[in-house]
Amino acid sequence: MCWTLRRVLADFSEAPFFGNELASLGLLLGLLLAYVLAPGAPAYGSHLVLELVAGQALASLTGIVLWKRQWVARGWYPTYIPIVSIVPAAILTLGGSWQVIVLSAGIGALLAPPLAAAISARLPAYMHGYIGNVLSMAISTLSIVPLIGLMVGDA
Repeated sequence: MCWTLRRVLADFSEAPFFGNELASLGLLLGLLLAYVLAPGAPAYGSHLVLELVAGQALASLTGIVLWKRQWVARGWYPTYIPIVSIVPAAILTLGGSWQVIVLSAGIGALLAPPLAAAISARLPAYMHGYIGNVLSMAISTLSIVPLIGLMVGDA
């Protein structure tokens, strides 16, 4: 349980800081401070900061629980992908309703990490594995966000 919660926190800083929960804590505290000082400033003025963070945390938790065996077997798994791509894109595009939050977190956590792992595993040795993660972000976001829009009636 402790590892899972630390990992959820670390997922917030996986891309820029290699998954450090202290860096994530600083990142989130800075975001919340910015939100308190000027609620319209963060998140492109959308006023969806709390919805974004909630969706990102849900996506991370869902991905870590779903893919814990992969974490154990590989030592690392790209569960951060939906929190940096799918969830923010869906919420900023379709709004912060609970349906958008839950669907983007759930579908993103289910599909994006294994897609990234599959792409990265097939890359030539001279290419960095992060390329697979970025391709997964692009493919997942381009396919999942419109699907959610159809599901919630906003597309």
